[in-house]
Amino acid sequence: MAEPTLCFVGAERGNAFMNELLATVAHEIAGLGIRTEVALDAFPEGGSAYVVIPHEYFVCVDESLHPSKEQLGRTIAFCTEQPGTYWFELAASHARRAGAAVDIYPRAVRELRRRGVRAEHFRLGYSEFWDRWHGAEGHRPVDVIHLGAVNPRRLRALAGYGATLWPREVRLLVPPERPKTEERADFLIGESKWELLASAKILLNLHRQESAYFEWVRVLEAVSNGCVVVSEHSADSSPLVANEHFVSGTLENLAFLADGLLRDEERLASMRAAAYELVRAELPMRPAAERLSAMAERLARSPARSRERGRMPSSEPRRTWLRVQDPRMEDVVWRQAQLLEWTRRSDAVLKKLVLGQMALSRTVAAQQLPAERDAGTELEVVARTPAYEPATPRVSVLVPLYNHAEEVSAALASVLGSELQDLEIVVLDDASTDASRESVIDFLLAHPFLPAVVLRHPVNRGLGRTRNDLVATARGELVFMLDADNEIYPTALSRLAAALDDDPGAFFAYSMLEEHEDGVPDTLRSCLPWDPERLAEQNYIDAMSLLRRDELAAIGGYTEDLRLHGWEDYDLWCRCLERGLRGVLVPQILARYRRAGHSMLVSVTNLDVSEAESLLRARYPVLASLRTSD
Repeated sequence: MAEPTLCFVGAERGNAFMNELLATVAHEIAGLGIRTEVALDAFPEGGSAYVVIPHEYFVCVDESLHPSKEQLGRTIAFCTEQPGTYWFELAASHARRAGAAVDIYPRAVRELRRRGVRAEHFRLGYSEFWDRWHGAEGHRPVDVIHLGAVNPRRLRALAGYGATLWPREVRLLVPPERPKTEERADFLIGESKWELLASAKILLNLHRQESAYFEWVRVLEAVSNGCVVVSEHSADSSPLVANEHFVSGTLENLAFLADGLLRDEERLASMRAAAYELVRAELPMRPAAERLSAMAERLARSPARSRERGRMPSSEPRRTWLRVQDPRMEDVVWRQAQLLEWTRRSDAVLKKLVLGQMALSRTVAAQQLPAERDAGTELEVVARTPAYEPATPRVSVLVPLYNHAEEVSAALASVLGSELQDLEIVVLDDASTDASRESVIDFLLAHPFLPAVVLRHPVNRGLGRTRNDLVATARGELVFMLDADNEIYPTALSRLAAALDDDPGAFFAYSMLEEHEDGVPDTLRSCLPWDPERLAEQNYIDAMSLLRRDELAAIGGYTEDLRLHGWEDYDLWCRCLERGLRGVLVPQILARYRRAGHSMLVSVTNLDVSEAESLLRARYPVLASLRTSD
């Protein structure tokens, strides 16, 4: 007779993090001498009992592969979600049909029992499956990391940490919520994740929602690798004690707490050791594995039937087109659709009129220049600092300037504070109508030691032309685009340059940006790594990047096509895709992006995007192939 087998069944199209959790529990069960099997999608024949994470499996696996009624009676629903969430409701609906159920959170167990599900608590704890540290002290090159799916709450909080953490070595990984089926630069699983935890000093733990439940899997993985957790206040954290085994604080203060802990190396080391010793001695996962094994054995001996007849219902949310029940409403719906189409067309026409007026104004202004001026002298040198001529910069900070008299001094001051010294600043005033140029000159007069030159277009030429003229003037091998209303942190240029040094095949490097409005951080920008398929759908990388100057010139620089007004960055990244070039993300906040939705650039750009999208598709066939690829 074949030896009984406990099968752990994951979902190939599900969250790899959940499959990894199943593998961890299977490792602990195998340590008891019980035969285990880990499978994806299909329930293996001959299993004595099965374990699934219901909210993942029944959503992500085709219904034809779902367990039979008899197999379901021998299945343990392994629940991992908190009450009050969509995913908990999904898990609960399936748990009541399974032979048995466990949950990793006491509060969720209580709620399942209240609903009539005889759930038991599976107490997560230490597992050697996670441990890549083993208590051996050594160098940890990364100061702070964050591992957590992107959502507005987390992005807003992380954006506020930039001003505190910019001097530190930081890795903020904020992958999209779904799908996370395989490892990517922003979503680490298995060895890559555990090695990162073993190389980091602090893990920032931010809750996904306002509910203060403790993210036990993430915390235990960190503690098992000697990474100290700085967490938002949480419930159910016992036996871990706040400020003894981990640091607890409000969401707004986590960066300050992390920075303070990094300044106290003795306390940091003490907390690391105390947490590790506690989970190994008092919180092993083995007892929970023994109870799960006993539960599986009971199901195998007397397989319970599914508590409800029939197949498990599909968990995919229903998506149906709008049906008009009342015939009298059909005309209303039709008219609304027509109105939307007329509005879209009107916006497109308005945008063409605005852009046409801009082009006409530039032509008229150019014709009014003195007759003796020719194209070769159109770019005027307005001022140079004494330090400009003798400088041999590696990095040229390029500042296109148009009507930012109030903000440009702050942008220049941020460059002045850079820890990278072999740089120059090139400012090109694109015929501003305010005191922008005077603000720049006043700043440079106060800082003559800063290598800088100020240029001027007598006639407004637009962003693409301005950037190209800046690149042509630059002397550094690397060029950094800094819009006049943005700022960089002191480590920005040195960290971006180091990223290009470490990755010679990358054309440009970019970092996460703290997006703010009126000085208040609101979200992160440019926070996702280079991904051709994602970029083919939409632009998520800002112009504030460090580029190799010669390669930029070789591919033609920035577009000057007025039809792509406001899309100059996206056009360049699409050309990178077409030429097989790529960028590299430095996953920490190194610059500040000022959101100004009222600006003419944003207003005109967003009026209508259909023409720009069509133009990019025609220019870059690679976009279509990437959008249709699996």
